[in-house]
Amino acid sequence: MARPETETPREELGWLVGGAIVVVVVSQWADPGSGAALAGVVAAVGGFLLRALVPRLPAEMFAALVILPVTAVVSSSGQIEGALFLNVTMVLFTSWYLGSTTRALLIALASATVPLLVAVVGDTVALDEVGWAPWSLANGFTFTLGRILRRQRRLIEDLERARRALADQAVAEERRRMARELHDLAGHTLAAILLQVTGARHVLERDPAEAERALRDAEAVGRSSLDTIRATVAALRTDERGTDAALADSADLPALVEEYRRAGLVVDATIVDAARSLDGPVGIAVHRIAREALANVARHASRNAVELWIGVEDGEARLLVADHGRPGTDPDPDSGHFGLVGMGERARALGGRLAAGPTDDGWRVEAQLPLVARPAPVVRS
Repeated sequence: MARPETETPREELGWLVGGAIVVVVVSQWADPGSGAALAGVVAAVGGFLLRALVPRLPAEMFAALVILPVTAVVSSSGQIEGALFLNVTMVLFTSWYLGSTTRALLIALASATVPLLVAVVGDTVALDEVGWAPWSLANGFTFTLGRILRRQRRLIEDLERARRALADQAVAEERRRMARELHDLAGHTLAAILLQVTGARHVLERDPAEAERALRDAEAVGRSSLDTIRATVAALRTDERGTDAALADSADLPALVEEYRRAGLVVDATIVDAARSLDGPVGIAVHRIAREALANVARHASRNAVELWIGVEDGEARLLVADHGRPGTDPDPDSGHFGLVGMGERARALGGRLAAGPTDDGWRVEAQLPLVARPAPVVRS
């Protein structure tokens, strides 16, 4: 089972051991002790060295390796009192890197009280010879400081994880957005061109003029789409985008319907006046969903008649696209169907909903979008 100790960063291990050595040197210089006393304090430094060599050394063992020799030296002779700072330093590191608050608190209490108890029980050093109270308070202070530092480290780690998660989410969302835009643009373009080319092929021998018109329309659609793709790529490759061209919205729906009619699709369209003035994200979403639905009919059932209705009811923009003629079929779940996915994402992004599926004589797409966009709720996993 993994221990709750957190491994000390490598850059801090040098300070851990070096700080302990400095404490011993300063303590010996300020309050010289005998060779035996100095050896005992140096033994306590060995505990710090072992903690550095074994980062996941149990905290209780680390505490014992420091507290016992320091307590033995100071309580027996009163010499090298500054060595008690080794205990304080040990409490700081233990409370900083130990996951259990209870274990860290017990170690701090032991560090603060064991020397005093040894002095009282052993009666070898008068209480007034060593400042027990300040050292006890120092242990309490470093324990509190260590827990604060641990909490700060945890907060920093949590913030870093959240930053990475947000960055990954932003990248994934941007990839989905680009995939959706490219799919919609390519799907609409290819569907319109395919209809025009198919119509031209059918009338090529009996009506060359009509075939030429269909091919010119296909060429116009292709050039327009190529310009749009170039503009999109240019915007993605530049750091400063400047002013982007306006996106098509509900005001462009009649032109969209007319484009598919010229391509040969039979469309019975009803667009109420209120729906023609939709703008912003809702207007754009209505246009994109209608365009994708018409493109799907053109790709999969171009001989079917299409019923299109767009209106505004009960504070929602509502869209219906249904084709009639050849019965529809359920899509193969392994084939992608990114168009359906993209339409659903557009609706949910505005707090709306979309339903699509086969009918007895075709396919039906219904979308309801609130006029005041309500962001989709965040799903927590």
